[in-house]
Amino acid sequence: MPAYAHVGIGTASSFTAGLAHPLSGLDHMTAMVAVGLWAAMKGGKAVWAWPLAFVGVMLAGGALGMLHVPVPFVEPGILASVVALGLLVALAIDLPVSAG
Repeated sequence: MPAYAHVGIGTASSFTAGLAHPLSGLDHMTAMVAVGLWAAMKGGKAVWAWPLAFVGVMLAGGALGMLHVPVPFVEPGILASVVALGLLVALAIDLPVSAG
C-alpha cells in the first residue's frame, strides 16, 4: 500500500520515495537546518545528540504512520516545531544537551 504523508501533496509508493520525503518539503528542511544550527551553536555533545534525536523522532513518526496509528495535529505540530526551533536559534537559547 502506498504511504500517504501530508494529505494532498501526493503519495510515496516506494522505499526511495519515503527516504526522499523529508528532503522534499520546506517544513522538514527548515526544521533540519534549525536543529543543525542550534546544535552547532551549542557545540560539544549536542552536535551529534540533537540531530540524532530529531531523526529518531522522525523515524518514530514514520513508523506510527506505517502502523496506521492516528496522531492528531501532526501538521500543526510540525509548524510549532519549526517556529520553536527558529526561536531557539534566533535567540541563541542555551539549554542543557538533555533538555534539547
